[in-house]
Amino acid sequence: MDKSARFKQSIAFIEEHLYEDINLGQAAQAGYTSLMQLYRDFYTYTGHSVKEYIRKRRLSGALGLIRASQRPLAEIAYSCGFSSQQALCKYVKSATHMTPLDYQKSEACYFFPRFDSEAIRQVSVTAETIPKTIHIQFYDPNQHGIEQQALAALRSFLPEYQGRIFGRDGQQRDGLFCYELAVEYGTDLLDRLADSTIQGIKVAQEFSLTFAKTTVRNAETEIGLAWDYLYLKWLRTSMFVQDDGRYFEEYICKSGQVRKLILYLPVKRRTDYDKISVNFCAGLEFLVSSREGGQAEEEASAAVMNYVSRHTPEAISTVREFYVAQNGLSYTCGVRLEQAIELPINSGLEILRIAAGRYARLESGSCSDRGVFIALLDTWVQENGWSKDDLPAFTTYETGGKADPDAITMRVWIRLKDVKNG
Repeated sequence: MDKSARFKQSIAFIEEHLYEDINLGQAAQAGYTSLMQLYRDFYTYTGHSVKEYIRKRRLSGALGLIRASQRPLAEIAYSCGFSSQQALCKYVKSATHMTPLDYQKSEACYFFPRFDSEAIRQVSVTAETIPKTIHIQFYDPNQHGIEQQALAALRSFLPEYQGRIFGRDGQQRDGLFCYELAVEYGTDLLDRLADSTIQGIKVAQEFSLTFAKTTVRNAETEIGLAWDYLYLKWLRTSMFVQDDGRYFEEYICKSGQVRKLILYLPVKRRTDYDKISVNFCAGLEFLVSSREGGQAEEEASAAVMNYVSRHTPEAISTVREFYVAQNGLSYTCGVRLEQAIELPINSGLEILRIAAGRYARLESGSCSDRGVFIALLDTWVQENGWSKDDLPAFTTYETGGKADPDAITMRVWIRLKDVKNG
């Protein structure tokens, strides 16, 4: 039995006894592992500590009962594993910024799903102190392979250097790509580098942050997949968000060759949650285009924006909301216009009318992999007794008229049948 399968057995034990006084030692035994390894595995697979996972799962169940039943709050608290009504109220307030009564009256829905997916790589979350370093910038017209060229150049200047080496993408300059390496500070190293032909040398002071880290082989494809996993999968479902510091990599060398890399993503604890609600929508209209293939999303989006800029340029400034729906390799993309337009025959575009009705909607300020959000909302719909309509899930992005990516609001929509549990 592999490690992930053993971890799932520990999860199954916890879920079976979720509302009881869980013996974590027995949960570890259920997965044929030690208690300390179970603690580590929870960060690896779920992005949460074991206690945080249990608390959020209990809170998700309690808030479902608060919304759907008339049971006393104290009874809900005890039945969902909380020590008291006051403890439940404290956690409800912390997670939703509402009292249980306010939550019951609101449209927002807090949801934390059971872990039931396979992790593909080891991730650890630790506080790290990065030493004082000397940063060196390398420039090249080609981005591909620039890291290896920078390392080769560094070795030519410091052939005997045996200390730690860090790297990250730098700012482009004069059409050239930049990669920045950092070595542990030493006055002799700084003097030698200053006397060389290297430009852009600077010193960075020691600093400490909390990082999510994973180790990967020194292969460009694997490095890219590992960063994608950290950003788009692990981070999205973890108890963390990216901190203000920049990501970077550390090179692990043996016999003068880079064998592995440690990826460092600065993180901090999440203070919000993705907002799920059930709303009645009077209907939406989008100008859309559909494409298939490897570049379908980009091509469909470009077709719509090119048409609007050519035929109704005055409407460009009013575009605030974008539409994306996916079915395999087929994408439909579009924009919501504030003014009606008439499409000529053979334009390759169409007016898509989203039917009025009741929709489950997940709202987030994150614009990462929407597939993660669709799966999350789909699980919420199933676990809360709703039935989906035949309309496929779709995603909208609202800009608020700003070009700032941090100002974009993403919403995932799933149309519901009229009758709950029906």
